[in-house]
Amino acid sequence: MDFSDILLEMQNRIIRLEREMADLRGELEQLNRRLHAGEENEPKKNGEKTKRDVSRYLFNGNVYLKNRLVLAVVQKYVKAHEPLTCNQLKHVFEKSLQGSIGVVEHVEVAVRRLDTAVRFFTKEEEVLHLADGDMYVCSQWGIINIPNFLARAKQLGFNIEKI
Repeated sequence: MDFSDILLEMQNRIIRLEREMADLRGELEQLNRRLHAGEENEPKKNGEKTKRDVSRYLFNGNVYLKNRLVLAVVQKYVKAHEPLTCNQLKHVFEKSLQGSIGVVEHVEVAVRRLDTAVRFFTKEEEVLHLADGDMYVCSQWGIINIPNFLARAKQLGFNIEKI
């Protein structure tokens, strides 16, 4: 392959990349328009639309979305079992219930993440103040991992009803 063939191949790659970038920009613009319009429908890969899961749960006389339900259950558990250490809480609500982030995390560890405010409940009234430190509760719950948490909450004696 001589120099002109290499240049031609590179030009073709650049053209393909520019087309892909233009397609991605168009998709990003569509997503931004839907986000700002408050749409709940998200496109699937096959082009169909599906509603975002907004299941609600009844717990302690209050109705919660998935992530707020987890926060309420963990807060109630902490209050009922004071004094409680961070490791004890992590043992009760082990990481595997949520996935990669875990149900609870030490504040000192969580703040090292660039996306702390997105991934955890961080307002003062949401922080868990335990015997040996403070912890955040993860806010990332979906239809894949919420069943794990609900099963654990049931084991702990919490009565949660999907409505």
